[in-house]
Amino acid sequence: MSKNLIRVLFYGMTLASVLLLLFSFSYMRQVKNAPLVTIEGLRNVYFLNGKQYSGVTNMDLGTYHVVGEAILRLYGNRVKIVRIPQFEVEVIWEK
Repeated sequence: MSKNLIRVLFYGMTLASVLLLLFSFSYMRQVKNAPLVTIEGLRNVYFLNGKQYSGVTNMDLGTYHVVGEAILRLYGNRVKIVRIPQFEVEVIWEK
């Protein structure tokens, strides 16, 4: 192979690896900043630790007391529908 072809292939592979690195960095940052659990009321109104919410709320690590039926969306596209009037949710990080 000629020297110019090797040089073009080298620069092409370098450019491809830099683009792959940038894509993986942005994807991992998006995964890191995503909430563990989001909660939404079935009837649009619910109480979370004594405060009234209507809409989607992010839940960080901790224990929450919920009054009202709700939909819990866990990270990883898992959905839990809770039809209990009062319940407790404990959000923990798992490996």
